[in-house]
Amino acid sequence: HGHTMVRAPIPPPNMTVHSLHIFDRKGKTLFSKTYSQPAAMGQQQLRQTSQGPADEDPVDEQRKLVFGMLFSLRELVGSLAPEGEKGGLHSIRTGASTLHNYETLSGLRFAMYTTNDVGGADASSSSRRSSAAAESNVSVKSALKHIYTELWVESVIKSPLYRPGEMSTVGQSSSGSGGGDAFDIRSTNFEKKLDAFLQSMSW
Repeated sequence: HGHTMVRAPIPPPNMTVHSLHIFDRKGKTLFSKTYSQPAAMGQQQLRQTSQGPADEDPVDEQRKLVFGMLFSLRELVGSLAPEGEKGGLHSIRTGASTLHNYETLSGLRFAMYTTNDVGGADASSSSRRSSAAAESNVSVKSALKHIYTELWVESVIKSPLYRPGEMSTVGQSSSGSGGGDAFDIRSTNFEKKLDAFLQSMSW
């Protein structure tokens, strides 16, 4: 059986966004899309070398690990924040990429992987570079907020078919537990608007 919405059309080689994942408050993947060639190749290799059960998608398992990491680090950051202040986790940089995080009040989590030159890479090289990196980081945070407030809310939440708690998740069929059909994000124009928005970004 195939897994739904694991899409990797031939992306532009210079795309600075590797992938975008949207999780609900319980860690279920509501949307996932791969944009860059390196990310698509990495997922393909992960599936080819997986030693897990045949009915288990290693990419889906990887997304669960991403959510778990973000959840744990958010809790850690919150515990280290000064008393009276709310700690937030905005981005995590590794040697290969940067993971940007935006969490809504309702518990939705938008996680976007980008190249390291987006959103604060090498910020310590010089004050001039640091300023540019800071602006880029702000723009990524603003972009994730825009994706939620202007694209997700307008296309998904305001859809006449949307029913809270009855949304199909990535890697599962669209049939809901109540016997009816769960709301499928693919029935909206969210993905089309998202693609256009990310392609328009200067980074």
